[in-house]
Amino acid sequence: MSTSILYHGFGVIGYDYVRTRYEGGNIIFTIRHKREKLRCPVCRGRKVTMRGTTRRRFKTVPIGPKVVFFDLEVQRIGCLRCGSVRQVSLGFADPRFSYTHAFERYALDLSKHMTIQDVARHLGVSWDVIKEMQKRDLTRRFSKPCLKGLQMIAIDEIAVRKGHQYLTIVLDMLSGAVIYVG
Repeated sequence: MSTSILYHGFGVIGYDYVRTRYEGGNIIFTIRHKREKLRCPVCRGRKVTMRGTTRRRFKTVPIGPKVVFFDLEVQRIGCLRCGSVRQVSLGFADPRFSYTHAFERYALDLSKHMTIQDVARHLGVSWDVIKEMQKRDLTRRFSKPCLKGLQMIAIDEIAVRKGHQYLTIVLDMLSGAVIYVG
């Protein structure tokens, strides 16, 4: 396998392919950082020293019925320019999660056509993982509505309960988009 498959198939850039293993019906690609691509995550400097590694496994988009993982020794570096010691940035995955950005995009795409439970069962993850992906996606897309070109608004108050509890909704009259709920 070449690095072009990593790039075009899985969106992995700046890594070298090392080997492929087949364990228990899973496909495991071992990859490593390209030494010349290593940069300080703080100042983006190239003058760095190696400070050890941490082994991580990331779940990625399946190939047919096969579950696919990336094994990576995440490099820890010390920057000679700013003095910080950090793990290098991963371009293909969020360091807080054990799956790739491509896996998240695939799960969100499946969520348009299937229930959360069906997506979770198909991908072999828990229901909570898919739900968190959806929450982050909705927050990213709708938390800060674009107010550029806003011309007319509509404001409506709805009584939530009898008494003095109200829900205020602000809408863009032209597009019908919700701008604010409070």
